[in-house]
Amino acid sequence: MQILFSVRNPSYIRHYESVIRLLIARGHRVRLAVERSKKEVWPSWVYALAAEYSQLDIASSPSLNENRWFELSTRLRQGRFYLRFLDPTYRGMSALLARARSRAPRVVIVLAETFGMGRFRLGRRLLARVLDMLDRTTRTPELFVDYLKEMRPDVLVLTPLVVLRTSQLDLARAAIALGIRNVFAVASWDNLSSKGELTFSPQRVFVWNEVQRREVAEFHGISPDRVVVTGAQVFDEWFEKQPSTTREAFCQRVGLRPDRPFVLYVCSALLEGSPPEPLFVEQWARHLRNSGHPVLRECGILVRPHFKRGDEWRNVNFQGLDNIVCWPPVGAVPADAGSKTDYFDSLAHASAVIGLNTSAMIEAAILGRPVFTVLLPEFRDSQEGTVHFHYLLHGPDALLHWTRSLDDHARELAGVLDAGHARVERSTRFVRAFVRPDPGATATMRFVEALETLAAQPAPAPQPEPRWTQLLRPLLRPFADAAVERVQRLKVERRERKDRELAEHRRERRRARLAEKKAKKAAASQA
Repeated sequence: MQILFSVRNPSYIRHYESVIRLLIARGHRVRLAVERSKKEVWPSWVYALAAEYSQLDIASSPSLNENRWFELSTRLRQGRFYLRFLDPTYRGMSALLARARSRAPRVVIVLAETFGMGRFRLGRRLLARVLDMLDRTTRTPELFVDYLKEMRPDVLVLTPLVVLRTSQLDLARAAIALGIRNVFAVASWDNLSSKGELTFSPQRVFVWNEVQRREVAEFHGISPDRVVVTGAQVFDEWFEKQPSTTREAFCQRVGLRPDRPFVLYVCSALLEGSPPEPLFVEQWARHLRNSGHPVLRECGILVRPHFKRGDEWRNVNFQGLDNIVCWPPVGAVPADAGSKTDYFDSLAHASAVIGLNTSAMIEAAILGRPVFTVLLPEFRDSQEGTVHFHYLLHGPDALLHWTRSLDDHARELAGVLDAGHARVERSTRFVRAFVRPDPGATATMRFVEALETLAAQPAPAPQPEPRWTQLLRPLLRPFADAAVERVQRLKVERRERKDRELAEHRRERRRARLAEKKAKKAAASQA
């Protein structure tokens, strides 16, 4: 069969590398298509993957940027996504609501807040249906019809799909209109609860576990009979991988004392507006060193910055603290073989793993490491202020050892290090429920078998857009023109703001150089 694999950006390929390799090994052909953007370039390891397999192609999808109908459609969807965060499920999760609200059309906000349509489920549903009807009237899927006819895929796989701005929704609707088999592959543990909302019903949805199966139904209104639980294929290789070196050799390589155990702090891609994580990490490390626990005063501390926030770590200095290392210095994406091995060794040799809210906690659990966190008010939005984080905190399969104070955290962490062995029971239960529900097969195999099963079935009947959308479309033309003008205006404003910031940065550098010259002259005259 021929699979068209649509990704929002190239980074998502690493979530499905094992799937792509197995599909090709079983005789199938795969085409990777990224949403076209001047900013997106395939990473070198993807080019290497394509060079390795003649059955693998890499390409771009047609671009809809600044297409008036796509821009209008995007605005309508952003309004709909805002409505979902008014649901009582998200009560107390203000950061998610604020993020969606900042992108929603003003008229939707006014209807939801001023006239109270957002307070009641019926009002939200009514307004969402109106937005869906207007969205369908834009007929943006038509822009992908010729593309899909040229590609002729047996199955279209889309990921991550549920983001606030993407033409993947239009590509999916074009597939439905043409009667092409289609699959929504859930890429990460937070996608279904904290991102956008499905505006159509995929033929199949591939999820990690029963938790996500429930999320698909509750948050997106998709029938459970369309959902297939495969496990989390992105983590499959961690079950088989072994450390590339001894703990002592690893510690010597990164600069830690090899005669002491070390803990690994894994940084997070925190929500916008969260405090800088380096400030907390420094506070946390100093608290361990000043605690009354001898093992914490001498243990190694390895800090792994998150690759999306590496700039925050460029000038961090743990002055006065021994046996602590930031490595890699500004983080790294575990995408190619070398970076994956470095990351794996960090987890495998650590006695415990600590973080705020990151998928690295899941990888640590796979390796049988105890995972700790501290719940603090300043990071509430990124921790308890999200739905997916609660899956780590509560329930019979909860993963985290958590406290609300650094003193309690230090006491629990010291207990693990003093014991000299990891408490693996909690991690084992979590992995069995959340990562690999079927221990009899890898998630990669389940994913590929589910694709093959779907491809063997008759293609769905074409579902062309209703004729009434043609009649209403001319009425939306002024709004579509306004939407594209808004995008162009925002682009100019962003460019002007960057120019101002660059100019101010240059002025600051000139002032700093002048101050440095004056200081040198003053020192020379005194000498």
